[in-house]
Amino acid sequence: MDGQMKKGVLELCVLGTLSGRQRYGYEVAREVRARFPEVQESTVYAILRRLRAEGSLECEHRSGSGGPTRKYYRLSAAGRTALCQRLEAWQQMAAAVEALCAPEV
Repeated sequence: MDGQMKKGVLELCVLGTLSGRQRYGYEVAREVRARFPEVQESTVYAILRRLRAEGSLECEHRSGSGGPTRKYYRLSAAGRTALCQRLEAWQQMAAAVEALCAPEV
């Protein structure tokens, strides 16, 4: 998959992963990598940082049980809006690609 296409898809997937509940970074990375095994953990963390910087994510530091402090991420109001917009754009693009590439009957 093209790098720019993958970037947009991965950002959408990270937002989607956080749509149901807050999660810590490693949990998000594990979810994404389960479906995109070629994606590096560092790539997911970079996306988390970028989405947080743009205001789509909020972050909370919590102590782990005997382990290091974890960053828990959740969607902000802007993040919920971004998820809806990106998902709609994805669905429109997927429908257009399918229509153009489907064999004629």
